[in-house]
Amino acid sequence: MFTRVDLSAVQTVYRLCYVRTPWAWFTRIPLDQQWGEHWERAPYMREAGLPYSDKPDQILKVGFDGPLLSPEEGEHAHPCSVQEVNARHVPWLRTESYLGGPTIHIMAGVTLRRFTELVELAGGMVYAPLGWGELPEVQPMSHAAS
Repeated sequence: MFTRVDLSAVQTVYRLCYVRTPWAWFTRIPLDQQWGEHWERAPYMREAGLPYSDKPDQILKVGFDGPLLSPEEGEHAHPCSVQEVNARHVPWLRTESYLGGPTIHIMAGVTLRRFTELVELAGGMVYAPLGWGELPEVQPMSHAAS
């Protein structure tokens, strides 16, 4: 069983700023102003900390799955810093096509909406926190007379 969370109000407000599989962090502030501990160091998976958040709604963290690789994984892997990824030198996530099909690149700064579309296009799914949306109202069940 799962519950759908309505994130329509924030789908274009938050932009991708950090990934540590299976989590993706989105920020409301410009990418060049979003920071975390040691974001200038490479490789980011070993050196960098999570995004800083000065306000309760500055960062949105979502889960995801699917056949997506970080900059330090796969055939074209190389160490890079969060700063380099957020400058769009490499994608945060990508697919690798071994059969000649198109590859998917998820770059820093994509909106939550576009991130969800691209993860689903790759065959994955995005999981949002329940606290970040309106849950549907539960309708009372009608009982038939027996």
